[in-house]
Amino acid sequence: MGDRSGRPGQVMQPGHVMRLGQVMQPGHVMRLGQVMHLFHGVCRLRDLLLRGVSEPEVRAAVVRGDLVRVRKGLYALSDADPVFVAAKRTRSLLTCASAAGFYGLWTLAEPGQRADRFHLLRKTGEDPPNAVIHRDTRVPPDPYAPVAGLADVVLHAVRCLPELEALLLAESAMRKGLSMDFIRERLPGNRNGPARAVLDLVDSGSESPIETLARVHLRRAGFHVETQVEIEGVGWVDSLVEGWLILELDGKTHEERAQREKDRRRDRAAQLRGHPVFRYGYADVVHRPEAFVAEVARMLAFPTGIATRLV
Repeated sequence: MGDRSGRPGQVMQPGHVMRLGQVMQPGHVMRLGQVMHLFHGVCRLRDLLLRGVSEPEVRAAVVRGDLVRVRKGLYALSDADPVFVAAKRTRSLLTCASAAGFYGLWTLAEPGQRADRFHLLRKTGEDPPNAVIHRDTRVPPDPYAPVAGLADVVLHAVRCLPELEALLLAESAMRKGLSMDFIRERLPGNRNGPARAVLDLVDSGSESPIETLARVHLRRAGFHVETQVEIEGVGWVDSLVEGWLILELDGKTHEERAQREKDRRRDRAAQLRGHPVFRYGYADVVHRPEAFVAEVARMLAFPTGIATRLV
């Protein structure tokens, strides 16, 4: 997805709330609910007033329980995301791993899993004990949500997170249109060497985090790995190792009965063409990478494809 914001390093996420209206013109009146949703449920009084909402409307919404006064000049919907509310209350922006969900970036976190510590961008102020604070910023933040710009999120991640977690976040940001050259140019000097090393691992072929992790583990073991390869008579496969062994890295869709039947037919077609097929799940690659690599290595050491044996 390309950069639609007109600012370097920022990418509009799908379904961005700007579809409620273009940049608001002075004097344009919006309903209170529209403005609050435009700002993801947490909004300054000043922004409400600029969009034609009156102070009596705000006070009435507080009395009804529709709005909550977070602090002076800041209001939130009663069902607003508490993380967004906390960020706005402390004049902070979510960044690094804490902004991954907002931008739809890959992480190793399980669905619904909450982090023990939040990553926040704050130019000044004390470092709270339950947060990782990032101070530098290179691009404007999201105009409506308390979230750092996408480029800042990636810059913070590659200098902060463990290598593979940073790689997943950076690679998925690239898939959304963020230039890795833009990121690399802002990581000069020896102290940013580890961050640039993460960018060296970024590849455009993978379509899921498990494919990225499998690719990195196997390449580090010395294997030639191609991702998203089309094989005649078989179709597209997730990975092809040493030009021969097919790896299918299964997600939830493969648990459906119709998909399982389709997968079996594809596996048989591949094996009849001399391509053995190994299938692995999330836990195999994420939690047992050594066993995963060892099993692939063992298979490659003993080429016993069906087509070879039938000749």
